[in-house]
Amino acid sequence: MRIFGASFAVTVVALVVAFLYGGPQALLLAAILGVLEVSLSFDNAVINATVLQRMNEFWQKIFLTIGVLIAV
Repeated sequence: MRIFGASFAVTVVALVVAFLYGGPQALLLAAILGVLEVSLSFDNAVINATVLQRMNEFWQKIFLTIGVLIAV
C-alpha cells in the first residue's frame, strides 16, 4: 500500500468525480476505461521488456528515456 497508495487515491478520486459529473453511467465508463488502460499498459510493458533484454545497457537507457518522454 505504501508504493501504490497515491495511485489508488487518484483512482478513487477520479471515479468519484466521474460519478458526480455523469452519474452511474460515467462511473462505469471510467472504470472500464481504467481497466482497459491498465491491461494495455501491462501488455506494452511485457513487449518492451522482451525487446530491452536483447539490447546493451546504453541502448536500454536510450530506449527507456525516449519512451518515457514520448509516453508523457
